[in-house]
Amino acid sequence: MDEGQSARAERFVGHAEAVRAYLVSVRGGAPMLSSTDARILHDWLLRGVRIGAIVRGIDRTAQKRLAQKVRTPLSLASCRAEVEKQQKQAGAWVRGARPLAERGAEAADPRFAAVDALAATLDAELLALASDDAEARLVSACALAARFFDDAWGAGPRELLFAAAAERLADARSLYDDEEWEEAVEAMARDELRQRYPRFTATWLAREVYGGVE
Repeated sequence: MDEGQSARAERFVGHAEAVRAYLVSVRGGAPMLSSTDARILHDWLLRGVRIGAIVRGIDRTAQKRLAQKVRTPLSLASCRAEVEKQQKQAGAWVRGARPLAERGAEAADPRFAAVDALAATLDAELLALASDDAEARLVSACALAARFFDDAWGAGPRELLFAAAAERLADARSLYDDEEWEEAVEAMARDELRQRYPRFTATWLAREVYGGVE
């Protein structure tokens, strides 16, 4: 393998890992991709589907599934239609989003003090990203964001997040068996956390770190 091939292989693996980590940070659960999802991701990357389209597709699909109270776990297979849509629309993304440094922080809440400290660290790390390759910056940003949401899930007030999630799902409790209910509440609780820190979602990062277009 020559130097160019080695660099492309390293880039491919880095992109695949960034997508895997981001998907897991959104859905929770098993840290590995299923064989079906692995094949889908491999196909996307070989076809040149942009990382921005994939992570935005994950965000959009997760939002729709939560709104519809879908009971099956989030997967790349379930994101396929939205990823393809995002890839086709990539050229229409809005340019000139506000720089990261100009965005406001969350309203102070002592219950989230530990998470706010993590968020401040991530803000600094995102601002320090340096690369002439916008796609490389986005891959790095999404990896940092995935790590943040994993750490925040461990440091945040889970009882508060679970209570808010259960309240959002209360009218649909009869649709779930006990195991499905636990999974649904966790998915909604993770969404509560993501809604509190929206600037670390792929939708924001794809616009701001990636310059708004592909």
